[in-house]
Amino acid sequence: MFRNSRIAVCLLFALLVAGLAVAIDLDERPAEPGTWGYRPGDGAASTTNPPAFTWRPQAFPCTYTLQVASDAAFDAPVLERAGIRWSAYCPATVLPPGEYLWRYAAIDESGARTAWSQARRFALPADAVPFPQPDREELLRRLPDQHSRLYFRPEDAPRLRELAAGPLAERFAAVRAQADKLLENPPDTSEPPLYPKGTVFKGAEWRKIWWGNRLRAIAVADGAALLGFVYQMTGEERYARAARDLLLALCDWDPEGSTQYRYNDEAAMPLLKIPPRAFSWIYDTLDDGERARISAMMRVRGRQAFEHLRQHLWFPYESHRNRAWHFLGELATAFQGEFPEADDWIEYAMTISYTTYPVWGGADGGWHEGVGYWASYLERFFYWVHVARAAYGVDPLQKPYFREAGYYALYVTPPGSATGGFADMGSTTNSARSARLMALLAAAGRNPYWQWYADEHGSPFPDGYLGFLYAADARGTGVPPVTEDHGQDAHATAKAPADLPQSRAFRDVGLAALNTTLLDGRENIQVLFKSSPYGRVSHGYNANNAFLLHLGGRPVFIASGRRDIHGSPHHREWMWETKSDNALLVNGEGQLVHSPLAVGAIAHFHTSDRLDVVAGEAGNSYKRLDRWTRRILFFKPYAVLIHDFLEAPEPSTYQWLLHAPGPFELGDNAVDWRGDPGRVAVRFLHPQGLALTQTDRFDTPPAPWAGFTLHEWHLTAATSEETAQQEFLTWLVINDADATAALAETADVREVRLALPWGAATVRLARDRFDVAGDGVACGFED
Repeated sequence: MFRNSRIAVCLLFALLVAGLAVAIDLDERPAEPGTWGYRPGDGAASTTNPPAFTWRPQAFPCTYTLQVASDAAFDAPVLERAGIRWSAYCPATVLPPGEYLWRYAAIDESGARTAWSQARRFALPADAVPFPQPDREELLRRLPDQHSRLYFRPEDAPRLRELAAGPLAERFAAVRAQADKLLENPPDTSEPPLYPKGTVFKGAEWRKIWWGNRLRAIAVADGAALLGFVYQMTGEERYARAARDLLLALCDWDPEGSTQYRYNDEAAMPLLKIPPRAFSWIYDTLDDGERARISAMMRVRGRQAFEHLRQHLWFPYESHRNRAWHFLGELATAFQGEFPEADDWIEYAMTISYTTYPVWGGADGGWHEGVGYWASYLERFFYWVHVARAAYGVDPLQKPYFREAGYYALYVTPPGSATGGFADMGSTTNSARSARLMALLAAAGRNPYWQWYADEHGSPFPDGYLGFLYAADARGTGVPPVTEDHGQDAHATAKAPADLPQSRAFRDVGLAALNTTLLDGRENIQVLFKSSPYGRVSHGYNANNAFLLHLGGRPVFIASGRRDIHGSPHHREWMWETKSDNALLVNGEGQLVHSPLAVGAIAHFHTSDRLDVVAGEAGNSYKRLDRWTRRILFFKPYAVLIHDFLEAPEPSTYQWLLHAPGPFELGDNAVDWRGDPGRVAVRFLHPQGLALTQTDRFDTPPAPWAGFTLHEWHLTAATSEETAQQEFLTWLVINDADATAALAETADVREVRLALPWGAATVRLARDRFDVAGDGVACGFED
């Protein structure tokens, strides 16, 4: 018996060594709302070749093995990769077009392996964009041994110096003048303060320190980078010495103090991304002790960021992490070889870049967080674009998203627009703010329409050393080189978008932009509509099925409120609530607040010269509503018809909301608004007897220290009878246009007969379908 037991033990050991025993369970629960999910999803078609694979991370330390095969038995995998460190992987080689399945398993530190995951089927079409990710060893091989590594390689420096002395002399003179001012008047290098005991979180004093510490960090770090760049261009060591002094001053700051990542990430993030530039640009002037001090400081800061980013591949829907990951990659690129973690961080940042970015937009080019954050975050993303191209020879802009990204600003903020609409910073983002990013995207994509947009604003590349680098195109980053003939920033040939449809739906983020013209925002009449599959998360919190109206690029019917500081009482208790939007309440209650469960969708979209149509569904956004279908028909440029169809599980009352920068004139089932942008008459065709009220009060106003005062009015059109099913039919006439609407009803269809300056039209609205027929317009839809 002893002999048999020994044999059994030996057999079990052999099986374990061979990796054939399954000793641990694989957590393969379905993806929850707010997670990235399993990708490619079962039945999906990949837009890139190879696909980016992502799966649920396991709770125990492990690596993963991935298999891809064309047969369900996986007898002959076309791809097998073991030892994957992260819960995402993009292969280093393209695959033949075809139908495939993929699966993965986890292997713990003892070598025990889980069962294989379920196999998920995906298609790889012939037109998928080639986008293989170099593996870890190849990335490190491509990285220059010497410095500079960021934005340009050592072999690029002579060309940059030639440009600084020639075609880009004026740009460089301005950069050097900034550096000379720093030599004369260096920034304050004392350590930023902690919050004093008793400081009220999000209060005035807290905000002053929170943002002030960020500005202090930028002043020192960017001053060092500026001086380091001028040293690279001139070889004058006085600039390098001054940059060194600033970097060493940063080393005296406690990285676990006021600029620690979790304590104040707005102060910490500049210290992730900017000091590596200075370090790399003055590397040859530092002695071993100075390099060691700076490296030790950046190692701590990198660890803080990495710990914060560990779950990003599965939980990426957090705003700040979507810049912090590439700041970490930029840091690691500069400090590779100085400390061992840098290799891991390079691979991790590159994996995010290939598999989980961009988080907030998809194939249509939209951006869930709104045009303000689109401009802010993608402009920062160009830091990574330049670093990745210079250091590793990879181009993040090859992702399909970037082929469409510029259309977002073109349609949401046509040139001359004073407002960008939905989301945080939307109302205060004008087309000039979008233009800086459009200049970069236009040059990168050689897109004539985007270039036209940039040219309308003077092709505004940034000033400073980054602007110089963008113009010089040191590593072919998409910004074309300056030529002797032009003497200015060369770019793609511009073309006005007169031949494009003037309206567009970005279904990826649930946004429709209905415009009368893209050529001049000051002449445009625009309806924006939102119903987002992302839910009401992050900075894109607005209610689903909400709409905005802009006249001449200026706001008329608005998303009310203005952020004083993120997460303040006004932000949380007013702006995040449905009551702040042009939307609907049920029994006085709005949609799920700031939740990925509050999903919407654009169901239909149609555009033509005379008529734009968009329809959205937002019933799932409410606790007490089964359906809310909103249909918006824009009879350009004269009038808008809005049809709301609601179904609740029990009889309820309904409140139809509208907000404007000024008071309404209330009538009998009628409202008029007049202001500087123009005039709008609002007529409630159905139901009759609505109770109309308005106020200019906010339940929770902005903080007194915010520095602005809001003059906004909030209209409620409320039903009094409780019903399980309710419809609203609302007719908006713009600028006193000769446009009328008459309602006729049959058993199952509401018919609206319209008289417009360009002719007549009839709209037929039923529960499950609607259509339009008239002079020059015809379309129909089924829900």
